[in-house]
Amino acid sequence: ENADLVIIPETSEERLLAKGLLPLATILTSSALLVANKEGLERRDISPILVPLCSVEVEAEGEIASPEPVVKPQKPSYGAETVSFALPDGHQQHPTMEFLRGAGLEIEGYRLPLSTLRPSSGLDGVSIKVIRPQDMPLQVANGNFDLAITGRDWLLDHLYRFPSSPVRELSDLGFGKVRIVALVSWDFPVEDVAALRRMLSSGQFPTLRLASEYINIADKYARDNHLSPYKVIPTWGATEAFLPEDADILIENTETGQTIAEHNLKIIDTILESSACLIGNKQPPQNPIKRERMAHIIEVLRRNLK
Repeated sequence: ENADLVIIPETSEERLLAKGLLPLATILTSSALLVANKEGLERRDISPILVPLCSVEVEAEGEIASPEPVVKPQKPSYGAETVSFALPDGHQQHPTMEFLRGAGLEIEGYRLPLSTLRPSSGLDGVSIKVIRPQDMPLQVANGNFDLAITGRDWLLDHLYRFPSSPVRELSDLGFGKVRIVALVSWDFPVEDVAALRRMLSSGQFPTLRLASEYINIADKYARDNHLSPYKVIPTWGATEAFLPEDADILIENTETGQTIAEHNLKIIDTILESSACLIGNKQPPQNPIKRERMAHIIEVLRRNLK
């Protein structure tokens, strides 16, 4: 629905075919690599580590065979009256399931574990797809979805990068509440962002390292608080492991604070509070039937707000 081609890592043609994907070509063959810092290699002898690792023989996997030319499959067409609705996977899936159930919307196939990426709602003229919450604002902006349930944190991260984006929040759904906070190691000698700024101005840091999945929120936070010089280190999960060796500060979400305590971290600032929200495009669809269907979904969800 949202793309004609995808580039993905895979070793099994059978798994691709089982997902309804047809392998057209192998672009490159990749395997696990051992990487190191060039300057670090010049400064110290790490041969005791390298020699055992480089002597291990690994059985190579074969490439996926490219099939014979086939007739191009037709792109699915849902018509101008169909509402495309994106639901989240991951941590937001369970609370979203409970909210939709409370609103009287039983989504067949939208359960744990997730059995399909295209569940059925039973709503006339509504197509549902499950994607990552962080992808939703850009997908809605590009016109691939009419409605989506994501977190306000991901909406703001998108808008900080694309201020003129046509995406807007239609309704705060109230569940999935988290705080986006600035974290440092427990023994780091600052208690708030003002103390961190003073430490930077004193020249104790050559460059402040901020690690976060929220790249644009982190960048805006550093600029707004004059934490210069700084660099943002993008992460893809397990951000807590970056402190203190690989980052000086984290921009992360927290619900209960339990993970923060377990990793011996402390909060020096709360940047924003986030909860699940319904998003859509600023420009309403031209088709009146589609507008009516969207308005019905919005009203059903709003009636379930507490």
